Amino acid sequence: MWPLLFFSIISFACIIERFIFWKRVVSLNRNNLNSIAEKFSNLENLPQSKNKNDLYNPYKKLLLKVKEFNLNNQKNLSIALAISLQSIQYEFDKFNNFFSTTIAISPLLGLLGTVFGLINSFSFIDIGNIGVNAEEVTGGISEALISTAAGLIIAIFTLIFSNYFKAIRNKQLRIMNEFCGKFETIYSTKKF
Repeated sequence: MWPLLFFSIISFACIIERFIFWKRVVSLNRNNLNSIAEKFSNLENLPQSKNKNDLYNPYKKLLLKVKEFNLNNQKNLSIALAISLQSIQYEFDKFNNFFSTTIAISPLLGLLGTVFGLINSFSFIDIGNIGVNAEEVTGGISEALISTAAGLIIAIFTLIFSNYFKAIRNKQLRIMNEFCGKFETIYSTKKF
Protein backbone atom coordinates (compact mmCIF):
# COMPACT_ATOMS: atom_id res chain seq x y z
CA MET A 1 0.00 0.00 0.00
CA TRP A 2 2.91 2.42 0.54
CA PRO A 3 3.87 2.56 -3.15
CA LEU A 4 0.19 3.04 -4.01
CA LEU A 5 -0.05 5.91 -1.53
CA PHE A 6 3.07 7.46 -3.09
CA PHE A 7 1.65 7.18 -6.62
CA SER A 8 -1.72 8.56 -5.56
CA ILE A 9 -0.20 11.63 -3.86
CA ILE A 10 2.15 12.43 -6.74
CA SER A 11 -0.59 11.82 -9.29
CA PHE A 12 -2.98 14.11 -7.43
CA ALA A 13 -0.34 16.87 -7.26
CA CYS A 14 0.36 16.55 -11.00
CA ILE A 15 -3.36 16.67 -11.78
CA ILE A 16 -3.75 19.89 -9.78
CA GLU A 17 -0.77 21.45 -11.57
CA ARG A 18 -2.21 20.51 -14.98
CA PHE A 19 -5.61 21.95 -14.02
CA ILE A 20 -4.02 25.27 -13.11
CA PHE A 21 -1.90 25.27 -16.28
CA TRP A 22 -4.77 24.46 -18.64
CA LYS A 23 -7.12 26.90 -16.92
CA ARG A 24 -4.66 29.72 -17.60
CA VAL A 25 -4.03 28.64 -21.19
CA VAL A 26 -7.74 28.34 -21.96
CA SER A 27 -8.39 31.77 -20.43
CA LEU A 28 -5.81 33.23 -22.84
CA ASN A 29 -7.78 31.81 -25.76
CA ARG A 30 -10.79 33.85 -24.75
CA ASN A 31 -8.88 36.80 -26.19
CA ASN A 32 -9.26 37.15 -29.91
CA LEU A 33 -6.36 35.31 -31.55
CA ASN A 34 -6.43 37.77 -34.44
CA SER A 35 -5.77 40.66 -32.07
CA ILE A 36 -2.88 38.78 -30.43
CA ALA A 37 -1.37 37.94 -33.82
CA GLU A 38 -1.88 41.51 -35.04
CA LYS A 39 -0.43 43.02 -31.85
CA PHE A 40 2.81 41.06 -32.16
CA SER A 41 3.06 40.94 -35.95
CA ASN A 42 6.06 43.21 -35.53
CA LEU A 43 8.25 40.94 -33.40
CA GLU A 44 10.25 43.93 -32.18
CA ASN A 45 7.13 44.97 -30.23
CA LEU A 46 7.20 41.69 -28.36
CA PRO A 47 8.31 42.50 -24.81
CA GLN A 48 10.95 40.32 -23.19
CA SER A 49 9.37 40.58 -19.74
CA LYS A 50 9.43 37.49 -17.59
CA ASN A 51 6.47 38.16 -15.32
CA LYS A 52 4.40 35.33 -13.85
CA ASN A 53 1.65 35.51 -16.50
CA ASP A 54 4.19 35.01 -19.30
CA LEU A 55 5.02 31.57 -17.92
CA TYR A 56 1.53 30.42 -18.91
CA ASN A 57 1.26 32.26 -22.20
CA PRO A 58 2.15 29.77 -24.95
CA TYR A 59 1.55 32.38 -27.68
CA LYS A 60 4.16 34.71 -26.25
CA LYS A 61 6.58 31.81 -25.71
CA LEU A 62 6.05 30.70 -29.29
CA LEU A 63 6.72 34.17 -30.68
CA LEU A 64 9.78 34.66 -28.46
CA LYS A 65 11.20 31.44 -29.92
CA VAL A 66 10.33 32.58 -33.46
CA LYS A 67 12.13 35.86 -32.78
CA GLU A 68 15.40 33.92 -32.32
CA PHE A 69 15.36 32.78 -35.98
CA ASN A 70 16.53 34.61 -39.09
CA LEU A 71 13.22 35.61 -40.68
CA ASN A 72 14.34 37.00 -44.00
CA ASN A 73 11.81 35.09 -46.14
CA GLN A 74 8.49 33.25 -45.99
CA LYS A 75 10.06 29.79 -45.86
CA ASN A 76 12.20 30.68 -42.81
CA LEU A 77 9.12 32.03 -41.05
CA SER A 78 7.22 28.79 -41.67
CA ILE A 79 10.13 26.68 -40.41
CA ALA A 80 10.57 28.91 -37.34
CA LEU A 81 6.87 28.62 -36.48
CA ALA A 82 6.93 24.83 -36.90
CA ILE A 83 10.02 24.40 -34.72
CA SER A 84 8.66 26.77 -32.07
CA LEU A 85 5.34 24.95 -32.03
CA GLN A 86 7.18 21.65 -31.49
CA SER A 87 8.95 23.08 -28.45
CA ILE A 88 5.64 24.31 -27.00
CA GLN A 89 4.16 20.81 -27.40
CA TYR A 90 6.66 19.49 -24.86
CA GLU A 91 5.16 21.78 -22.24
CA PHE A 92 1.65 20.66 -23.21
CA ASP A 93 2.68 17.01 -22.69
CA LYS A 94 4.14 17.54 -19.24
CA PHE A 95 3.43 14.61 -16.85
CA ASN A 96 1.90 12.43 -19.61
CA ASN A 97 4.59 9.78 -19.08
CA PHE A 98 4.02 9.82 -15.33
CA PHE A 99 0.27 9.48 -15.83
CA SER A 100 0.81 6.53 -18.19
CA THR A 101 3.15 4.86 -15.71
CA THR A 102 0.70 5.36 -12.85
CA ILE A 103 -2.17 3.96 -14.92
CA ALA A 104 -0.13 0.87 -15.80
CA ILE A 105 1.59 0.18 -12.50
CA SER A 106 -1.13 0.94 -9.92
CA PRO A 107 -3.30 -2.11 -10.70
CA LEU A 108 -0.18 -4.28 -10.77
CA LEU A 109 0.96 -3.00 -7.38
CA GLY A 110 -2.54 -3.62 -6.03
CA LEU A 111 -2.50 -7.15 -7.40
CA LEU A 112 0.95 -7.73 -5.91
CA GLY A 113 -0.37 -6.59 -2.53
CA THR A 114 -3.28 -9.00 -2.89
CA VAL A 115 -0.97 -11.91 -3.67
CA PHE A 116 1.19 -11.15 -0.64
CA GLY A 117 -1.93 -10.76 1.50
CA LEU A 118 -3.32 -14.09 0.32
CA ILE A 119 -0.02 -15.81 1.00
CA ASN A 120 -0.06 -14.34 4.48
CA SER A 121 -3.71 -15.36 5.01
CA PHE A 122 -3.07 -18.94 3.99
CA SER A 123 -0.33 -19.15 6.58
CA PHE A 124 -3.08 -18.94 9.22
CA ILE A 125 -4.77 -22.09 7.94
CA ASP A 126 -4.29 -24.98 10.32
CA ILE A 127 -4.89 -28.05 8.18
CA GLY A 128 -5.89 -30.33 11.07
CA ASN A 129 -8.36 -27.91 12.65
CA ILE A 130 -10.91 -26.79 10.09
CA GLY A 131 -12.78 -23.60 10.97
CA VAL A 132 -10.61 -22.67 13.96
CA ASN A 133 -8.80 -19.81 12.18
CA ALA A 134 -11.51 -18.90 9.66
CA GLU A 135 -11.86 -15.39 11.05
CA GLU A 136 -8.16 -14.65 10.61
CA VAL A 137 -8.11 -16.14 7.10
CA THR A 138 -11.17 -14.26 5.82
CA GLY A 139 -9.97 -11.04 7.48
CA GLY A 140 -6.62 -11.42 5.74
CA ILE A 141 -8.29 -12.07 2.38
CA SER A 142 -10.52 -9.00 2.65
CA GLU A 143 -7.51 -6.94 3.69
CA ALA A 144 -5.57 -8.26 0.70
CA LEU A 145 -8.34 -7.32 -1.72
CA ILE A 146 -8.25 -3.73 -0.48
CA SER A 147 -4.88 -3.24 -2.15
CA THR A 148 -6.30 -4.37 -5.51
CA ALA A 149 -9.22 -1.99 -5.13
CA ALA A 150 -6.87 0.85 -4.20
CA GLY A 151 -4.68 0.19 -7.23
CA LEU A 152 -7.68 0.13 -9.55
CA ILE A 153 -9.13 3.33 -8.06
CA ILE A 154 -5.82 5.17 -8.52
CA ALA A 155 -5.48 3.90 -12.10
CA ILE A 156 -9.07 4.80 -13.03
CA PHE A 157 -8.84 8.24 -11.42
CA THR A 158 -5.56 9.00 -13.20
CA LEU A 159 -6.84 7.63 -16.52
CA ILE A 160 -9.90 9.88 -16.47
CA PHE A 161 -7.85 13.02 -15.87
CA SER A 162 -5.09 11.98 -18.25
CA ASN A 163 -7.60 11.59 -21.08
CA TYR A 164 -9.24 14.88 -20.14
CA PHE A 165 -5.89 16.67 -20.33
CA LYS A 166 -5.08 14.99 -23.67
CA ALA A 167 -8.39 16.26 -25.09
CA ILE A 168 -7.60 19.80 -23.94
CA ARG A 169 -4.08 19.46 -25.35
CA ASN A 170 -5.38 18.41 -28.78
CA LYS A 171 -7.84 21.31 -28.85
CA GLN A 172 -5.16 23.80 -27.79
CA LEU A 173 -2.73 22.50 -30.42
CA ARG A 174 -5.39 23.07 -33.09
CA ILE A 175 -5.83 26.61 -31.79
CA MET A 176 -2.04 27.12 -31.72
CA ASN A 177 -1.81 25.92 -35.35
CA GLU A 178 -4.57 28.36 -36.27
CA PHE A 179 -2.71 31.12 -34.44
CA CYS A 180 0.51 30.26 -36.31
CA GLY A 181 -1.34 30.47 -39.63
CA LYS A 182 -2.86 33.85 -38.75
CA PHE A 183 0.44 35.17 -37.47
CA GLU A 184 2.27 33.98 -40.59
CA THR A 185 -0.30 35.66 -42.83
CA ILE A 186 -0.20 38.96 -40.95
CA TYR A 187 3.59 38.98 -40.59
CA SER A 188 4.11 38.05 -44.26
CA THR A 189 1.87 40.82 -45.57
CA LYS A 190 3.79 43.38 -43.51
CA LYS A 191 7.33 42.13 -44.10
CA PHE A 192 7.56 40.33 -47.45
